[in-house]
Amino acid sequence: MNKNLLSLADLSRKEIEDLIAFAEKFINEDGSFKKESLFPDKTIANIFCEPSTRTKSSFEIAAKNLGCHVLDFDTDSSSLQKGESIYDTVDALSLMGVDLCVLRHSESIIHELTQYIPEMTFISGGEGSISHPTQGLLDLMTIIQHKETIDNQNIVIVGDLDHSRVTASFIQGISNFDFKSLTFSGHPEMCKSFQNHAQGKYEPDLNLALAGADVIVALRIQHERLEAEDIIDIDQYKYEYQINSERLAMAHEEAILMHPGPVNLDIEISTMVYESEQSVIRQQIANGVAIRMAVLSQYLSG
Repeated sequence: MNKNLLSLADLSRKEIEDLIAFAEKFINEDGSFKKESLFPDKTIANIFCEPSTRTKSSFEIAAKNLGCHVLDFDTDSSSLQKGESIYDTVDALSLMGVDLCVLRHSESIIHELTQYIPEMTFISGGEGSISHPTQGLLDLMTIIQHKETIDNQNIVIVGDLDHSRVTASFIQGISNFDFKSLTFSGHPEMCKSFQNHAQGKYEPDLNLALAGADVIVALRIQHERLEAEDIIDIDQYKYEYQINSERLAMAHEEAILMHPGPVNLDIEISTMVYESEQSVIRQQIANGVAIRMAVLSQYLSG
């Protein structure tokens, strides 16, 4: 296993399964999380140069559950606002004794940082549109909890695929498994890179895409990444691509519905579907803490 976690493409099936099994050990029978001071001598910096609730908070909770010291780095009041580069910022933190950096950035820079500051361990908290490895791991964990395996599953991903780092990591993760089928669906202007994809088929008609699905992953419309010419009519989007009760009924009766969050409720998913028994979105959020406890433990030990 590498020193840094930047991409699920770097992990084997066994490494993914081991991390998920490890994460399960941090969950108590009542669903709460174990608190063990395993790393009282380690300091972790959370540097989020883009907004985040779930990822940032769960990394902080995970680190504190493991007994780490956590630096909640405030980019708005840092020297980044004075023109200091992210390279010099992270280098300064390394010199101060930070052991591991969880970094989210709008650009693809984390690999370069690992070369620039080799003594630091890096975990990607989301990088541009290319990668979000811990989200991918918690998504796979959620599927395995409900389906026992990712093998033989009919998987559908719906939404703004072109701008989704979640999709990139999810595909990298499931590529280690023998899933039955992978179908991409969504507005053609948001799925340009997936209409001739090597690992799945593109089906613009969501009704057809959902037929027989075992796992449905809905995605947020990434308004902040859309160019002016990509802006779509929301009412038309809801009409064609919202997952509502009628559409969910087209999937397998035991299908699960996932979403990395935050959910634009009643746009991507109807409230009724979000609150249905087939929705495992809230469980995904909880799994984020367990997966990040496992990841931090693994990479701090490495």
